[in-house]
Amino acid sequence: MIVVLITYLALCIGLAYIMPLFPPLGLLGAIVINLVVSIFLRSRLALPFYILVAGPSVALSLASSGILSRLYIGNLLFLLITGIWILQMVLPERKSGHVLLKPLLLAPLLALILVGLVSIIYSRLFPDPNVPYTYPHSTVSVTITNLSEMALLIGLPLFLVLVPGVVRTVRDVRWVIGAYICIGMVYALGTIFAAPLGLYSKEVILGNRRPEVFGSVSSGLGGLILLFTSIAFGQFLYTTKGKTRLFWGLASLIFGIAVVMTFGRESWVGLFLAVLIMVALGTKNWSVLLVLIIPPMLLLIPGVSDFFDPTKAYGTDRLTIWQDAYNIWLRSPYFGVGAGDYQFFNRIYAHDKVGVAHNQYLQVLAEMGIQGLICLIWLLVAVGIRTFKSFQEAKTNLGKSIALAYIGFYTNIIFAGFFTGIFIPSSSSGGGTGPFVEASYRWLLLGLVLSIPNWEKEVEETAKPRDAQPGNNLTELTDQELVPHLRT
Repeated sequence: MIVVLITYLALCIGLAYIMPLFPPLGLLGAIVINLVVSIFLRSRLALPFYILVAGPSVALSLASSGILSRLYIGNLLFLLITGIWILQMVLPERKSGHVLLKPLLLAPLLALILVGLVSIIYSRLFPDPNVPYTYPHSTVSVTITNLSEMALLIGLPLFLVLVPGVVRTVRDVRWVIGAYICIGMVYALGTIFAAPLGLYSKEVILGNRRPEVFGSVSSGLGGLILLFTSIAFGQFLYTTKGKTRLFWGLASLIFGIAVVMTFGRESWVGLFLAVLIMVALGTKNWSVLLVLIIPPMLLLIPGVSDFFDPTKAYGTDRLTIWQDAYNIWLRSPYFGVGAGDYQFFNRIYAHDKVGVAHNQYLQVLAEMGIQGLICLIWLLVAVGIRTFKSFQEAKTNLGKSIALAYIGFYTNIIFAGFFTGIFIPSSSSGGGTGPFVEASYRWLLLGLVLSIPNWEKEVEETAKPRDAQPGNNLTELTDQELVPHLRT
């Protein structure tokens, strides 16, 4: 409280000087400052507020050039949440011996961060003389690119300790899920009604213009809405009340339609796999996996198969892009070309100069070498094991629904990794730390899975029948409470 009060007074004094000079900026600053203080005082609102604001903020950077062009409001909100976590959770518990993250996930995360840092140092010590480490249409330096990459490698895993540290009660969980659904509806409805709203990108596939919502388009937009679909469908599978189940069913349907209308082919396949796995695990009926024979049959339908026909729709260029990524890796097979530096090499050594490898695994291989790819696979396996254990160990419907939601989306992470940097994006992607904001939604959900043991006891206590709760048994009553029972 003392830190918050001192900071608040200092910012207010600064506003007193700014207000006469720039009234609009001063007014905006006053709103932001009071909002930030409110979040500090009501920390349970921090994560829902981040979810509602961070994604849309990617459509507008803080500046057109320089280091501010690599920052978004979502990045600043992440720093705010980190500060809340440190002040309210880490410092009070610093002597408790509490383990923030278990070795199963901590070991591969630290290994990947270390490998990324080593690759950056190596690329700075031994730069390629043929590669200009600059962007052709930006003043951003390679140093800022390296810092952005380390922010990605360190910042995203922080959600795995931030979320369990902040989410402590069932109400906190409800707020986070509610925020996911609210912002998901904005993305979904913007995609479904892209025509009247004019939310279209320049990308066209078979005559269909792809929607663009808050800067997200194609498989990126589809993957984001698929995340919301998994959350809603998980709630639908484990909700027993009729009206509530109807709500989650309708929400899942809306999100599913939106995924289809993004015209992202990877998202279509991801949606099919996620729903299939979630139904199989949720109902424990593995015969539903026989549905896997349906997609090949759908490809026989005229019109549907055209989206996957390389002679009618683009996509075969990915083979050239992947070959370029492999060749770039060969330029530095031991340490990679440097985490986040792929775009610089792509401009010189690639046939198809798209800036990214369009493949999570090849991107990491090219940037961090073979050891980076091993660490990535190690981490993915660890995440899968931890999530499945959380699903098995969850004792409540709410806990199982959240774990199952991530398992469904996890199948998409594995599959979509062959086409995009969905798990740990590179700073060579357009927007700098913009990919961090989008990927943070996925890591935040994983952090919510890890928070399940924090609040499940509360759910279990609430679900107990009254006769089974403490105080309802005569042997557990105090002397004063026992007198009326004895008189009776």
